[in-house]
Amino acid sequence: MIVKNLMRRSVRSGLTLLGIAIGVAAVVALGSIAEGISSNFATAVGGSNNDLLITQADAIDPALSSLEDTIGERLQAVPGVERVEPGVYTWVTTADLPFFLLFGYELGSSAMDHYRVVEGKPVSGPGQILIGRRATESIDIAVGDNLRLYGTPYRVVGIYETGQGVEESGGVLLLEDAQEVAQYERKVSLFEIGLRRGEDTDAVVERIDSLDLDLKVSKTSERETNQQYEQMLQGFAWGIAAIAIFIGGLGMMNSMVMSVLERTREIGTLRALGWSRWRVLRIILGESVALSAAGGVVGIGLGIGLAKLTGAIPGMGVLLDGVFTPEIFMQGMVTALVLGLVGGVYPAWRAAGLRPVEALSYEGGSASDFKGGLLSRVGSQSLRNLWRRRNRTLLAAAGIGIGVGTLVMLGGITAGLIGQMNNLAGSGSPGNITVMQRDVPDMSLSSVDEQVVRQIQAMPEVDSVSPMVLGFVLTPELPMFIIQGLDPNSTAMEHYKLLSGRRVRRPSEITIGSSAAASYDLGIGDTLTLYNNRYKVVGIYETGVAWEDSGGMLALRESQRLLNRPRNVSFLFVDVKEASMAPAVQDAINRRFPKVRASISSEFAQNTDDIASMQGAAAGIGMLALIVGGIVVANTMVMSIYERTREIGTLRALGWTGRRILSQIMQESVLLCLLSALFGCVGAVLLLSGLAAIPFAGGFMLRPAWEPGTFVGAVSLTIVLGLLGGLYPAWRASRLQPVEALRYE
Repeated sequence: MIVKNLMRRSVRSGLTLLGIAIGVAAVVALGSIAEGISSNFATAVGGSNNDLLITQADAIDPALSSLEDTIGERLQAVPGVERVEPGVYTWVTTADLPFFLLFGYELGSSAMDHYRVVEGKPVSGPGQILIGRRATESIDIAVGDNLRLYGTPYRVVGIYETGQGVEESGGVLLLEDAQEVAQYERKVSLFEIGLRRGEDTDAVVERIDSLDLDLKVSKTSERETNQQYEQMLQGFAWGIAAIAIFIGGLGMMNSMVMSVLERTREIGTLRALGWSRWRVLRIILGESVALSAAGGVVGIGLGIGLAKLTGAIPGMGVLLDGVFTPEIFMQGMVTALVLGLVGGVYPAWRAAGLRPVEALSYEGGSASDFKGGLLSRVGSQSLRNLWRRRNRTLLAAAGIGIGVGTLVMLGGITAGLIGQMNNLAGSGSPGNITVMQRDVPDMSLSSVDEQVVRQIQAMPEVDSVSPMVLGFVLTPELPMFIIQGLDPNSTAMEHYKLLSGRRVRRPSEITIGSSAAASYDLGIGDTLTLYNNRYKVVGIYETGVAWEDSGGMLALRESQRLLNRPRNVSFLFVDVKEASMAPAVQDAINRRFPKVRASISSEFAQNTDDIASMQGAAAGIGMLALIVGGIVVANTMVMSIYERTREIGTLRALGWTGRRILSQIMQESVLLCLLSALFGCVGAVLLLSGLAAIPFAGGFMLRPAWEPGTFVGAVSLTIVLGLLGGLYPAWRASRLQPVEALRYE
């Protein structure tokens, strides 16, 4: 009987099923991608015949690890160690690939032998590179061609395979070449260690730990990702999937409410024939769960297909290869069933509460959710039609509003982040220029040689240059603590206004932002531990830029030492003598220093790959929300047509043309979406502003900036959604014949 009831309204059931399926597909696809990223990066390094992998302690990824190459000598002296092989592991950007993995090892090392050459020959000298098989599928390159990395050409001498997708998406250089590309002068990312035969691995690990070198030691056979990093990936995936889940759940509830309304007389008859309330509740709830279960099965299939398509994206696909586990499929099905239960409880309770006499006297589409009221008599006919079914309209508007609100929040966060980045260290004033490494895929990886500082300072148009080091700590105690390093005497230091205490004078001192002080309950005289180094808090500052206020300020040299970045900085803030000179100085820097990119500070963020990636992700998330919202619109309008079939037949009999009916339904669809846009915009502003007001670590990501374009774009897309979502229901209504419609039961 449950299946028959669902099939009686096949279009409505199909649309509801599709809405649930998209939510489940998001869970499966994004969950598998997060799992794939986690497992791929866990095995991307340390896959050779060596026994141990050494990286910087607390580094969430080897690409962010930085170790002095002299540490290798101390590791070699540890009893039981047979060989120590330094390596560089970093991300670079090429003309064809936004993310290109680069590995650097010494010639003849066991780690270098891990990359099995299938075409050409191994690297035998400087200026040569091996390319992974997956990389060659994304870019048109072959043995004998040249690949440019930050302007330097490297000849492709061979193609390798390892069986690991992330490894095969990059390239292998000699250690010295990789250090030059990554600007790792006398530094490495990691050390791979081979033990003498028969040595106790655990005993050697204890000896290395006793060196007190702030190292993380992993067994290559058991290497795992940073647990907190993995939780961040999974949390991000669930956050995106939740949008589709919420919208799909509201769509389910809307559909079941309408199912109860249109079957009110039928339910009254069953109650009059002796059906108990529990039996009625069970049949309605069973329909909801059955529909959700079917949506779950379809969603799992869609999720698998979506993950496979994502993995096939040229260049980026290898990084997004999904890994499917029984747990992910279980999560998808549980999500679907929970949606069925939650979405069906209220409609089932409402159906079970119907009294036989009231249900049998129900007038179908001519009845309303409430009686009278001012809003039932004002506005256009389309507005009054929507208000006649207040519950249905509000549920649908809430579902679509989630999608609109998502777009608005993402737009606000992105605009806010751009504004903060453009004011980094106060660089947003007129006549300022911000300089960072060119084409680096992530701001945190930017590395500029200090020689560039001196050469830019010598330019006659330049008034001052303030070099800055930027890094972050990611631990359970200090989630997302921003480390900033500036010369205490630099011009940029004036941007940090002291609320109490004084500025840093010694390497063992730190000033912290007001947000960090509140989040970690720190005050003047307290001690803060960063990478096993203890610093005394001597001052608290405030800049108004959230991510600066969420971290701490060290002396430049101390931050370089702490982050293992001697003679390198992250950014340069250049003040010119006259603001009108800024464009000419910017062009001169870009011509003279091909490895860096200079931007007018007010346009700095827009030129970074970080913001481009964020905007792309925001567009994808927004489209997901709007696709599900479009299904909700179509479903709502189809249900409206069903319940008003006789009414539409009456209008046709009274002379209304098919075009007039079509126009009426389309107006209702657009008005529904405009109401949703209002809910979404207001809700997004209130929610995000409220979250931004809560002091917590990492809050710099939630400092929105509201621009008119954000709201105009969201409302425009919503209008398009209303037009597309209402098109089929309106066409269907316009095709109804008066005789058939008037006989509709």
